[in-house]
Amino acid sequence: MFFPGLGQFYGEKIIKGLFWSICQIIAIIAAIWSCLSPDGQTSTGLIFLGITIIIYLANILDAHWTVYTAKNDKSLEKIPRTNKNPWFAVFVSRVLPGLGQLYGNHSILGLIFLTASLIFLRLDDLYPSLLIISPTLAAIATYHAYLGFPQKSSFRVREYRSIVAVMVGLIFAWGIIWNYLPNWIDGRWQLFNIPSESMQPTLQIGDFVLVKKSSSYVPQQKDVVVFKTPDAVKKLSPDAGDYFIKRIIGKPEDKIQIENGIVYINNQPLEETYISEPPDYQWGPEIVPSQAYFVLGDNRNASLDSHAWGFLSKDYLVGQAYKISWPLGRGKSLILK
Repeated sequence: MFFPGLGQFYGEKIIKGLFWSICQIIAIIAAIWSCLSPDGQTSTGLIFLGITIIIYLANILDAHWTVYTAKNDKSLEKIPRTNKNPWFAVFVSRVLPGLGQLYGNHSILGLIFLTASLIFLRLDDLYPSLLIISPTLAAIATYHAYLGFPQKSSFRVREYRSIVAVMVGLIFAWGIIWNYLPNWIDGRWQLFNIPSESMQPTLQIGDFVLVKKSSSYVPQQKDVVVFKTPDAVKKLSPDAGDYFIKRIIGKPEDKIQIENGIVYINNQPLEETYISEPPDYQWGPEIVPSQAYFVLGDNRNASLDSHAWGFLSKDYLVGQAYKISWPLGRGKSLILK
């Protein structure tokens, strides 16, 4: 995939190329921030995603027009059909490394690039540490496809080495981002669907919440957290899903008591504006063990939580649910301020 602005660089319209590149980068950053930030809106992120696509398509049209109207440089004029075009070699190299070499009659090298790229496309999925190899191969193959083009072509290949070098650098950088960004996001964030009413009114059935996964996360009181279903829950409810979502009420060493519809933390009543109704059960007092938490659902009388199955070990924690991402009309932060 070419990054917006490269066609303008080829047409020696550097400022215009930088403009398209910067616009695309800003749109991508805005889309990611809107979707992942607690203060961002998913709807805004989708708008910026649409803008990103529009910029990409508009850039293609502008790149074509830029090169077509560059009449002051004969090397940019239309290439006769009888001659091969090194820029076409660059293009097919971006489709699949090695095709540019095959087009330029470097058959052996083309087959080497082609075979290596196909192998590492597969290995990338199996071994994430090898993700850097594919964009590196693409950059090398693209650069060679241009500079190694047969000199008998009427196209003045050597005059545009600096432009090609800039293009290859951007291609390499974009390849790194494109390969690593999905894995980076997947390793740190995850969407979870709400299947029950246990967290009403905060969360409704069908909501999708965004969870920031972190092994170093230390929950704070009133955080909404997702955790793997403890064994104690599976004994009470064999049909329970793989994950639960509740609110942190008690932290390690806290004294917890529930009496007369009020939760007491260390003998102090806990102010709760997010629950559907006060609990109609009594519990405690008990001390939360170290390395554990006391969790409750906001729908206190319809939630299978710590009052029924005990304390939650920190080893089960997945991360903090900090935002409703979907439906769009319900998007909001879950972080209490």
